[in-house]
Amino acid sequence: MKFENELVKRIYPKKVIDKFIKKDIYLNNGKASNVNKFLMLRLFIDIAVFMIFFVLIGRHIVLALVITVLYDIALVYFRYDRKIIKRKKILEKDANLFFEILLITLKSGKNLKDAFELTIKNVDNTLSNEFKEVLEETKYGRTLHEALIDFKDRIPSSYIRNIIVNLTSTYISGKDMVYYLEKDMNLLSNKRVYDIKAYINKLPIKISVISVLILIPLMLLLILAPVMLDYFA
Repeated sequence: MKFENELVKRIYPKKVIDKFIKKDIYLNNGKASNVNKFLMLRLFIDIAVFMIFFVLIGRHIVLALVITVLYDIALVYFRYDRKIIKRKKILEKDANLFFEILLITLKSGKNLKDAFELTIKNVDNTLSNEFKEVLEETKYGRTLHEALIDFKDRIPSSYIRNIIVNLTSTYISGKDMVYYLEKDMNLLSNKRVYDIKAYINKLPIKISVISVLILIPLMLLLILAPVMLDYFA
């Protein structure tokens, strides 16, 4: 393991390693060993892909490099980015209900920790389970502020991170948490509406692409069917 860590540090710049560690944290793993193994595997796969296509396409270095780069982008996307995007969407969808209940409990006069506990009991979703882990950390000597700061770094959504930052800062300073949470909730709701509108706007394009993919084979079949019937007759 130590040899692997040193080898990764020699091959990859620290900036690249840190970027992949951040991706791994966003997947709620946060283990450097996972990143080291992936980066080593990625290197061997890229070399293998380059060598295979270099031979297959007649020793064209540039084309082999282009194919390798495209494959590498796809590898990173399916290993990290696609999963991060999926997790981000789930958390943002869960955030609306979770923070609405949290806001109600805060308005009732509960302190932040009690409000979290009550919200977690009444909301069963992915984000609620994430906050449950935060409260578990406070049972082992960590303050709520420390646990929330670390939790913020594991969240891929900038909107949820902003809510956590505002909650922790107002919790420490004694400012009105309800006021700032209401503002953050408005931003989150507006984003939700914007995402729905963007999805609706993309629907005609998706439908057009699907229609083309279905209609073209049917049209070809209609055009070629008489010719094929005459040929086999």
